[in-house]
Amino acid sequence: MKIAIFGGSFDPVHAEHVNMARAAGEALGADKLIVVPAFLAPHKHGAAAGAEDRLEMARLAFSGLKNCEVSAYECNAGGVSYTVRTLGYFHRRYPDAELFLLLGSDMLHDFYSWREPETILSLAELVVCYREGDAPLKGEQLRFAVKFKKRFRQLPYTGRNISSTKARVLCALGEDVRPYLPESVIDYIEARQLYRIEGVKAAMGYLKPARKKHTVRVALLAAELARQNGCAEGKIVQAAALHDAAKSLPLSAPELAGFVPPQGVPAPVLHQFSGAYLAEHTFGVRDAEVLAAIRYHTTGRPNMGTAEKIVFLADMLEEGRTFPHVKKLRACLGDLDECMYRCLAHQLRYLKKEKGEICPLTVQAYEYYARLHREKKR
Repeated sequence: MKIAIFGGSFDPVHAEHVNMARAAGEALGADKLIVVPAFLAPHKHGAAAGAEDRLEMARLAFSGLKNCEVSAYECNAGGVSYTVRTLGYFHRRYPDAELFLLLGSDMLHDFYSWREPETILSLAELVVCYREGDAPLKGEQLRFAVKFKKRFRQLPYTGRNISSTKARVLCALGEDVRPYLPESVIDYIEARQLYRIEGVKAAMGYLKPARKKHTVRVALLAAELARQNGCAEGKIVQAAALHDAAKSLPLSAPELAGFVPPQGVPAPVLHQFSGAYLAEHTFGVRDAEVLAAIRYHTTGRPNMGTAEKIVFLADMLEEGRTFPHVKKLRACLGDLDECMYRCLAHQLRYLKKEKGEICPLTVQAYEYYARLHREKKR
């Protein structure tokens, strides 16, 4: 008997999860496919949706697959969901079965740091599905062989570059997720109002079409940077979604009644301050980190918090930006402080070349991150 086991947060389950499971079942000739939503994935900082909601979404999404069951084992067990423990459970339950563990290529890079990877490989054969945009698997196969003295199996299927993070962000912003999620999952999310973030959908109504597209791209990059830096995704997406809400709002607008513009601030950056005011007084944002990320997303400032840096960098480096050297700047996103230094240096050069008015905050921010840069070089 062949059993393929597919674990993950499924927060939410998306179309490529289903396609990958179907492809694995066919390629392996599996007699059974077991989908196991995690209670708490070891490499993630909690789930946006609760365990029961993710279980139900998985049941809805995978209901059309033959011989597929959704297991509540990890959700019922609670705590951190370690794959080695889950495989041990299914090995005991099906002692004569040949087990396969299904992974996306994005997760393969983390496999080496999982708990007891050698034990995992003694219990199940690793089966990897390549996803568009990931590094080629040839080099990873060699690394895997050197480390574990065995190879993983690659599925003859390439998954689209879809992620649960992207789906959550688009849901929060009120964007169309039909290309990414099964209809049954979309209906469930809407009925339960999952992934909703206070003020976000309302704020999107303040944006012109081009600005709205930019904001979506900023939020997507900001969410990815939040994941990489261990930040709460919700507050980062909230700040990214609201960062330009006041961009086209005149100071005479009723929403800005009581707003006092700071002195000596160039007109092109004024919206960051009015945006923070709008977020607090119209959309009810009280989180100081979110407000600060909005308030300094254009100029920066010395000693920014992580949320502030993420929104600043996402605004400047989102995939729609095409200015010279933007790819080089994106390449240093792995170090937020270094990236701040390089982006601020680029910004100042541009403003000087174009004879644009420079906000003192930008100069102060550059000097602060330039100092950090020099200290690292010592």
